[in-house]
Amino acid sequence: MAKRKCGLCGESFSSRAKRATNKKEKHQKNQEEIPMENKENVEDKKIERKSPIQKVAKILVPREQAKEEWKKYCELLNKRKNKHYEHLKILKKTMYYAKQGKQFIDVYEVMNKAGLSSKNEPRLAIARADLTQIQFQKGDTGTGRFNMSWGWNEKSWKDDVGLPQKTFKVDWERLLKEDGTPDWEIKDKELITKVPVVPADLMPEGDLKNHYILWEVKGWEKLPEPKDPLLLKRISENIFVILGVWDLTELERAIISGR
Repeated sequence: MAKRKCGLCGESFSSRAKRATNKKEKHQKNQEEIPMENKENVEDKKIERKSPIQKVAKILVPREQAKEEWKKYCELLNKRKNKHYEHLKILKKTMYYAKQGKQFIDVYEVMNKAGLSSKNEPRLAIARADLTQIQFQKGDTGTGRFNMSWGWNEKSWKDDVGLPQKTFKVDWERLLKEDGTPDWEIKDKELITKVPVVPADLMPEGDLKNHYILWEVKGWEKLPEPKDPLLLKRISENIFVILGVWDLTELERAIISGR
């Protein structure tokens, strides 16, 4: 009996099936020969694909250690009430949350690790939880500032989150003069984006303006990413305690778009 052949390439169907089977068996054999350590590396690469907000490094102090440290700072501050011991108050406050099992972040390190998008825009944003939008202002030598207000009142600046030099490995693009040479002024110096809404089950006691939200920015002047915003409380200029984490629902994103 004559073998059936493909009308396009002239190859018999039985030969084509045999070649496909051999290719599959070779692939399976190659997979079986991958060393265990290489397979683990593959898993590590999958983990590395997590979003910037999922990669945030968290600081944890053992609870028993934190309890002992908190007592020591309480006793010390009872004896020393001088304003120059402000750093001791910060440590006491930190240990107060640590003995409850809370974790912390260093926002300077978090922003540095997250870095910038392909558009040279911060991948993460941080804002006071009572705000509807936040402004990021680029600064020289890879720095920047998350402005909680746009006024010139110095008192309003205390809630801002300023980043140190070389937080971002970038030389911001400059405006061009009429002759085509770079100006000293940074191009697109201010960026704005919407702030997530804190869900009811994580709503903290007291005023929302005493809390912050850290989240992944899908695109400045766009809605935030739906995954894993962090609810924070500020301890110092750069240290924040994590109070909760959640995923934004479609309804919450719709509400945010109208704020």
